[in-house]
Amino acid sequence: MKTTGETKRVKWDYFDYIDIPKEFKKYIWDYQEKAPLEILILRVLTYGDFNELMKIYKLFPEETYKIAFKYPEIKRGVKFWVKRWRNF
Repeated sequence: MKTTGETKRVKWDYFDYIDIPKEFKKYIWDYQEKAPLEILILRVLTYGDFNELMKIYKLFPEETYKIAFKYPEIKRGVKFWVKRWRNF
């Protein structure tokens, strides 16, 4: 993590508000019924387990791939599986 100098904010690509699936409601604590797609995917990639990662990838494959490689806080193992699923 960068501790000196200026840090730049990552700009959103997906502003669409979607209905929050039941299994992902625990990750969206600051929205009630609908949440921005990018926030939903980012939080599932950050906090979700393997099965949840697979579910979010099946729902939004292109968006999940792009978001996984856009944010530096996404773990290496998550990026590995998203990349592997895209190649198959």
